[in-house]
Amino acid sequence: MAHASKATAGLMTLLLLFLATTDGRPVNSGVESPLLQDKLAAVAIDNKVILTQTSCGYLEFAVNWITHMEALGIKNWLTIAEDETAMRFLEERYPGHAIPASAFTNEALSNGNALYEWGSAAFTKVACARPTYLQLVLDLGYEVLWSDMDAVWLKDFFHLAPQGLDYVGVDDSEVENEQETPNACTGLMYFRPTVRAQQLLSDWHDMCMELNQNNQGAFNRVFGGSDQHRQLDYYIMPKALYPHGALIELVDYKPEQGAAGGLDPAWIHANYRVGHSAKREFLRDRMVWRADEFIKNYAIPTCPVSQDGVMVPEHGSEEPQPTEEPQQVPQVPLEPAA
Repeated sequence: MAHASKATAGLMTLLLLFLATTDGRPVNSGVESPLLQDKLAAVAIDNKVILTQTSCGYLEFAVNWITHMEALGIKNWLTIAEDETAMRFLEERYPGHAIPASAFTNEALSNGNALYEWGSAAFTKVACARPTYLQLVLDLGYEVLWSDMDAVWLKDFFHLAPQGLDYVGVDDSEVENEQETPNACTGLMYFRPTVRAQQLLSDWHDMCMELNQNNQGAFNRVFGGSDQHRQLDYYIMPKALYPHGALIELVDYKPEQGAAGGLDPAWIHANYRVGHSAKREFLRDRMVWRADEFIKNYAIPTCPVSQDGVMVPEHGSEEPQPTEEPQQVPQVPLEPAA
């Protein structure tokens, strides 16, 4: 009997620890994706996973992002491939670090998309899928960090960010106090598997669908417009470390020169630029575009053209990557988009 009592006590302790990690929310609630579970288990480090996303038309941005992650020694990342062309390329070049979007949606991948036109049905679908992707990872009990691929990491986020919160983000506004931001950036977001984080993601998805494509606007309407979400345990990282694309242009940062005003950024984000070429040239001007070195030795696939909202890269009009809306900052004049 004594032995049974000890065993029961041990099980109760494990149960309490299990519930504490999710604020009482069961892990793996309704997720039926063995592939997702296997991929997360294979790459997670300290129960943390970095999630990002690409399609065929943005593979050179994916290569640039991954090259910087490898230079930092970061290995716990997964890239969601939105089409078969991107999936084949990523799995061949970076085995174990690519996962098809179908692992989250149970829908077949297209045979390879180029650039999604902002405002198209295809763009809307991809933009509003992000909170669902994140929520499914949280459902499996992992902490998840989302990163857009039109950015470059110069430092490891996990070495800088506070731990134990529901949500850690970055600011995309001009306010002095980042904790009061009216416009948190959805290009870098870290969540823990808590009830509050899960509810935020669920409401974000619903709002994104309601606003019909406005991914970041939907997030900020939910994040800032409800007492429930203001009860989140959250922190917004300093802009000195995570400047948005308009702010970093003011100091004209280049890694070999440092930056004016003591800015020593942990990343460079090419937001506030509309179009493939404008983003690439912004990163190239700041000496952080390394995809060209890769392309000298390996070919980037040519993207088929099909479906609503798909455009040919380089030869026709260019649009933002699927996860980002065009943004404007009146205070900072920018060059016209290419």
